[in-house]
Order: sequence, then structure tokens, then C-alpha cells
Amino acid sequence: MPLKVRVLLLGTFKEASGRGEVELTIPGDRADVATAIEELLKVVGEKLKRELIDPLSGTPLPTALILLNGVEINNLEGLETEVIDGDTLTLLPVVHGG
Repeated sequence: MPLKVRVLLLGTFKEASGRGEVELTIPGDRADVATAIEELLKVVGEKLKRELIDPLSGTPLPTALILLNGVEINNLEGLETEVIDGDTLTLLPVVHGG
């Protein structure tokens, strides 16, 4: 049974994707944050990928704050954190100034 995950995109991620929210349908009955991000990029395309993903490592840039149900994923199991039906994933760019 596919999983439904709500993705909120803020700041430059919203601009790059052209939308502030995406309802993802992830095939299968198990998924992790990395899988959800892969599915998101299939839906919204290359512009968001350039803003979010490091081209060398293929993982989210360190300037991307990723929250699952309001908790930063590095406080959970990182990209391997399991997502379940009804979860909310939030992508927020972190901007440092001086």
C-alpha cells in the first residue's frame, strides 16, 4: 500500500519548486527520508535538485534543514529515518549571515 507524505517547502526551496507544498505518494509500504526526497525530486524537478542536493555526494546540502514531523532528522536516524503514512516532511534552507 503506498504511503502519503506531505512535504512543505520553504524559502528558496519553495521558489525552486514553484510550490510551497507537495502531497507525495510513495510506492510500497516502507520508506525513509532519502526515498521521500527522491520521490519529491521526481515530482518537482531539476531546479529544486540543484538547490537541495550536493552534486558530488548526492545527498542534501548541509544548508538544508530537514524536519520530519517538526523534528530535525539528524536528531533521529538522518536520511534513514523511516517515514510513515501521514507524516510531514519540511525542507528549510538555512542562511547564515554576518
